[in-house]
Amino acid sequence: MTFSFRRVGTTAALTASLALAAFFGAAPAQAHDALASTSPTDGQTITTNPGKVSITLTNPPNTGIPGSNVLTVTAPDGHVISSGEVTVEGATLSTAAEIDHDGKHTVQWRAVSADGHPIEGTFSFTYTPEAAASAAPSAATPSATATAATSAAAAPAPSAAATEAATDPAAQTEPANPAGWVIGAVVLLAALAGLIYFLRRRNKAGTTA
Repeated sequence: MTFSFRRVGTTAALTASLALAAFFGAAPAQAHDALASTSPTDGQTITTNPGKVSITLTNPPNTGIPGSNVLTVTAPDGHVISSGEVTVEGATLSTAAEIDHDGKHTVQWRAVSADGHPIEGTFSFTYTPEAAASAAPSAATPSATATAATSAAAAPAPSAAATEAATDPAAQTEPANPAGWVIGAVVLLAALAGLIYFLRRRNKAGTTA
């Protein structure tokens, strides 16, 4: 019976020791920081240059090791556009970056947790300039000026003869052929001469009688 109690006590002590070891062994692992958020967010499309890229961890990182906290921003053409200097404010790490290349940008980050454990990750975002985004619908929709120009080009132009007839009032009031007037004048003169000849003969006949 004594042996049985002693065996039970030994087993309980061993179990408690294992439990304590597991608890204290898991405590450092639970202290590791993790990524809480990014700016820009992963997969986001931005239209303006924010001037910087940042990440926020669940806890402030370890800043006691020089060069341990890194943020690298790579443009679509493959060259690095971040400044290389990382600013730490609380749990947020940020770096300056001139984001002026249209397309997908990749951010690689690395930090050291407060317990000294390194963590790292990658995220990406797309930059589409605002001017380019607004130019696409404008190109698809013809402007009022272009529509008016197209309508004017489609309308038939008036002929030169029609234009001259519409703009020359003298052409609209041009008198008839003057030959008729000449003929009328000749006939009138002939009649007048005949009348004069008749009157002269009449007077001459009266004088003779």
